[in-house]
Order: sequence, then C-alpha cells, then structure tokens
Amino acid sequence: MNNLGIALGGGGARGLAHAGFLLTLEEAGIRPSCLAGTSMGAVVGGMYAAGQDLERVLRVLERLDLHEIFGVSESYRKMLERSVGEAILERFRGPAWRNEPTPRLARLLEFLRLFSKGLRFEELPLPFATVAADLDTGEEIVIQRGPLYLGVAASAALPGVFHPVPWNGRYLIDGGVVNNLPADVVAEMGADVVIAVDVSAPLVDKPQTTVEVVLQSYSITAKELVRVKLECVRERLGERLLVVRPKVERIGVLEFERLRDAEAAGRAAAQNLLPKLRELIAKSRGRG
Repeated sequence: MNNLGIALGGGGARGLAHAGFLLTLEEAGIRPSCLAGTSMGAVVGGMYAAGQDLERVLRVLERLDLHEIFGVSESYRKMLERSVGEAILERFRGPAWRNEPTPRLARLLEFLRLFSKGLRFEELPLPFATVAADLDTGEEIVIQRGPLYLGVAASAALPGVFHPVPWNGRYLIDGGVVNNLPADVVAEMGADVVIAVDVSAPLVDKPQTTVEVVLQSYSITAKELVRVKLECVRERLGERLLVVRPKVERIGVLEFERLRDAEAAGRAAAQNLLPKLRELIAKSRGRG
C-alpha cells in the first residue's frame, strides 16, 4: 500500500505557495497520507489537515490586512532591527513575555484557533505534525498532540516578530531554527514516498548591515541543516524523495499581499511534478 507524505517548509509569505501546491495535487486526485510542516508550512498544513478548503481560505486572506492584524507593516529585516531596540528596553524591564502573551502573539493564537476549527492533533482526519524549537535547550520538538492552533503557533513563532509560545512547560520558537523542511518527520510518520516543498529564500548577495549579516548567518545554518537532513532521508528513500522548489524567491517573508503570486508558483511546481509523482506512486504500489 502506498503512503505519500508531504513536508511543507518554512518561508513566511512564500509558504502560501503550499496552498497552491496542495490544491493542484488534490485536483489531480492525489492526497497525502500524512503531512508535516514548519512555520508557514505548519500554518497551511494545519488548515489542510483540519479539512479547511484552502481556496476559500485564500479568498478570506485576500480580504484581510494581515500586516495590520499582526502589526507587521515592515520588512522582516526592519522588524528585526526594531526588535533589537525593544530588546535593550526589555533588558531593564525583564522578560514580560514569559508571564503573559504579548498582543501580537495573542492575535496570532486567535487567528489560528479560528482556522483550525478548534481541533486537536489527535482529532485530525489527516495525520499531521508541526516542528518547533525549544528556546531554552535548542531541542527540536515534533508536535502531534494537543490543540492544533497552539502547535502551529509554536512552529510559526518567527523570532523578532512573535514572542515564544508556552507549551507543556517549554517556550517554543519557529521550527526553522532546527528543521525548516521536515522531510525526515514525514518519513518517520510512515511515508514511503515523500515530497519536500522548499520555499526558503536564496542567500542575500553581499549583505551590508549588521542585521543583514545576522539574517545571512541564520539562513546559512538553516540551509545546511536542511541539506544534511535531506541527505539522510535520501539514503533511506532514494528516488522516492522528491524535493520541489516553487519559484517564490522574490517574495519577501512578510509580503502577504502577494499571496496569489505564491499560490501560482505552488501550482506550477505541482504541475511540473505530477508525471514523476504518478510514476513513483505506481512503482510504490507495485512493491506493496
């Protein structure tokens, strides 16, 4: 029996390509047996696993000003620069975020609670996992139990934009820190054909400012972790691992207004993949 797993990577607004990718596969009669997501991959994957109509979700998001809702009117680089100044003040006030959710995080939690239908991971019709990082230990945390919205929020708590999310006595941050493309998680969930959808950004050409250097350093580490993890999955699955990279490199992390551009890129990537995917599924069924 064939088990198709899909890993949806992190990338901010670029991750909205995942919606187009999943919709195109569904229109072709292909649905995954399990799903894992990091950051925006967790957001889109969680909605899909909960049974949301992703096309309807995209129409709703088009009508919302996500920048205003979450207070992210700037680029991620500028957000990070501003956060450095806020961090200096917090040095004297103390880490208030450990005591209660900040308004921005509270809005994220409410937004995700609405779109997750109030479901728990254990209640989902499609097995689903999110990946986050423990802020205090650096440990990779794979979440498959508890409230869906909370597990998704933890995976999507982008440093400099959202404060860490409390979860079972831990404080969790964006899973991209430890595993931005969770193909290994999907494989561990039992998939024998894995699609890894990578929506990460290319490295910046000649970073100039200190913040750009920090962001570049983060990206280099994240890309190396992804490379190593994909190599391990390829050793296990061989040609049954398919890595897909939608053309979203020109979309900024917080450019949510370009959601239709991201969707179109995801659809194009899925269309290009379909012949190879059908071939692999047929082979896998033959082995079963």
